[in-house]
Amino acid sequence: MPNKTIYVPDADLEVFDQAQEVSGKNLSATIVQALRFYTKIGEGKGFEHIEISEGENGFYKRKRFIGRELASASVHDEDHSLLTTYVVYETTHGRYAVFIREQKRIPLEQSIENELKKRIMEKFAGENMNKVPFQKESEDEAPDLRKLEVFNSIDDLVGHVPSDLYRSLHEIKDGEFLDI
Repeated sequence: MPNKTIYVPDADLEVFDQAQEVSGKNLSATIVQALRFYTKIGEGKGFEHIEISEGENGFYKRKRFIGRELASASVHDEDHSLLTTYVVYETTHGRYAVFIREQKRIPLEQSIENELKKRIMEKFAGENMNKVPFQKESEDEAPDLRKLEVFNSIDDLVGHVPSDLYRSLHEIKDGEFLDI
């Protein structure tokens, strides 16, 4: 494996130590990761830090990576009770991360009823709204599922994303980059 020597002024040594601590990797891997990010940003292709939350029903874990959003789509099931949103990102490693969020829809009547209950409680409780026992955060927020799936190529997305989104991704990937 070839060696590269870099000279670091004493004043910048603390930055190297902090970077290695934050990354949790050896210094060489930390530098490569930083340079990869720097070159992707410098290419002007829209790569940035992406942060999503993965989990379900209010219990989420934060996930972060460097990528760029390519396309997104939302689809309803037949009875409009479930909304699934897909967001496709290209990562700096040339892979494709798909963030999927499934949200159960609350019927309009129930949503209106929940809003009326909330307003009545606010009217009676006034400033003491925080002391109302057994109050939920928001009854309009239905349980949801959020997950991140990673694929090696666009072709691997077949069957994992809606067909219209898949076709759009091919058009985007095969299209020309305009530096305007």
